[in-house]
Amino acid sequence: MINDHKLDQIAKEYAIDIVEDGGDTNDLAHEYADGSEWAIYYNKAHELCQNCNTDNGEQFFEDCGPPETPTYNSIASYIAYGELHARIVNALNEMEGIR
Repeated sequence: MINDHKLDQIAKEYAIDIVEDGGDTNDLAHEYADGSEWAIYYNKAHELCQNCNTDNGEQFFEDCGPPETPTYNSIASYIAYGELHARIVNALNEMEGIR
């Protein structure tokens, strides 16, 4: 089961991969979050929304607005994506501070 600690670990692993890739970190952070099983698969998105703090994901949803045809599943995926993306960016910023 996912929780905040595990989600932070996933974000840190993605951040490490992004830095090692050497590309544009902003673009890659979006790609990693967008391609994550936690954003793609509805059951995973619901699990994340139910077991993790989703303040950043909910803010992302509010900022972007609902999808074209909003459903319970698509909203969960949007929130999960937003939350994971925020944590990836946070992990990248922490790594940058270490260097």
